Amino acid sequence: RGPRIIATNRQAPRIYPRMIPLCSRFDSVLFTPKMSAIASCGNYSRFPVMKTMSIVTALADSNAFNCILNDPAFSEIEAHPQTGAYARAYYPAVHGSDHLDLSFAVCSQNVPVVIGLCSLIGETLGLHGLPARIFVREGIAPDQYRAAVRAAFAHIDEIASTKSVREILIRERAGPGLSPIGEASIAREAQASVNLIGRVDLAAGPIQWRKALRKSFRQFINWGRQNLEISYVNAADRNRDRFDQCRLFHAKIAGRVTRPLVSWDVMYAWLAKGHGELVCAELDGKLAAATMFIDGTETCIYMNGVYDREIEKPLAHFMIWHGIERAQQRGMTNLHLGDLHLKDAVDDKKYGIGYFKRGFATHIDTYLTWQWATRMHRPQQADQQ
Repeated sequence: RGPRIIATNRQAPRIYPRMIPLCSRFDSVLFTPKMSAIASCGNYSRFPVMKTMSIVTALADSNAFNCILNDPAFSEIEAHPQTGAYARAYYPAVHGSDHLDLSFAVCSQNVPVVIGLCSLIGETLGLHGLPARIFVREGIAPDQYRAAVRAAFAHIDEIASTKSVREILIRERAGPGLSPIGEASIAREAQASVNLIGRVDLAAGPIQWRKALRKSFRQFINWGRQNLEISYVNAADRNRDRFDQCRLFHAKIAGRVTRPLVSWDVMYAWLAKGHGELVCAELDGKLAAATMFIDGTETCIYMNGVYDREIEKPLAHFMIWHGIERAQQRGMTNLHLGDLHLKDAVDDKKYGIGYFKRGFATHIDTYLTWQWATRMHRPQQADQQ
C-alpha cells in the first residue's frame, strides 16, 4: 500500500529538532537528537519520496564522501580489499591519469542509504577496471532500497551523459529473484552474464578445507611443504629487498613490466601495515615462486602468484594452501580465489587458471554482471519497412 498520511482538520504546529550537519562529528550520517538515524519525512510514516534524495560525490566533496565510507552501516565495503581502502590506493596507482573516481552516495534527508562505487577508465564506467558495485545501507526496507537504487541509476545516467561514457558494467550478488539493480539495468537494455567466484571459508578450518580440496592436490601440497624454503614480507618482516626481488622476478617471468613501480609501493605499504603478506619460496637456493595475499577487514584475496615455469615441479599448490592457512591466522573469515571462468567463455589459459583455483574452493559464489552501451553509443537499428 502507499504511504499513510496522517491528516486532521486542525493540526497543531510541529516543531522538529535541529539536524546535526553531515560529518560534523566522527559519525558519517546525520542524527536527530533522541530520534532514529533514518528520519521520517513530514507526515509520512514510510520512507521519504524521491524528491527528498540528494547525491554526495567523491569528486565534488571527497571529505564528506570519505565520512560516509566510514559509516559502520556500510562495513561490507571495507571488508573486501577490492572495494575498500586498498583498492582506492592501488588501482589509481596502476591506471594513473586514466582513472577517474566517480563514486557517490545517495542520501535521504542527508542520511546515506546507498553507495555506488564506480570509476571511469577510458570510456568504460566500472570500478578500477572491474564492474561497478552498489552497496545498500544495512537494515533498510525493500521499498527504501528500490527508491534509492532508482536515484543511483539516475545519477549513473547523468555520469554517462556528462563524461561521454560508452559502456557501463555493474556487478551484484545473484539472488533468487530479480533485484532492483537488475530491474534498473534491464530498463537500460543491459545484458547479463554469470560470474563464479571461488571462496574458501576460513572459519570452517583445515578439516573442511581438506574435504573440499581436489584429491590430486594433496600430494603436491605435501611436496611443497617438504621441499620449499618459505619466507615472508609482512608487518613482522618488512624486508623491502625481498619484496623488490619478487617484483623483479614477476617482470622476468611475465616477460615485461606489467604495472608501474608506484603500484608496487602501494602493495608494500599495505603489507607492512599488517594487511596481508607476500609468501616467497626458494628451491635449491633459488627464488622459485612468490604469491601475494591482500587483506580487507574480513576478506583476503589471492592477489597474484608468479612461478618459475622452467622448474617442472608443482610450485603453486602449497603456496596457495599455505596462504589459506596464514590468512586464517591473521583473523580473516574468507579468502577469495577470484573468477572461475566457464569453459568456452574465455581462452584456454584463463579457463585453466580458474579450473586450478576451483580445486581449493569450499564455496562457489554466484554474481551477475550487467553490461550496457549508453544511448549515444548504441548501434542504430535499421528502419522497418
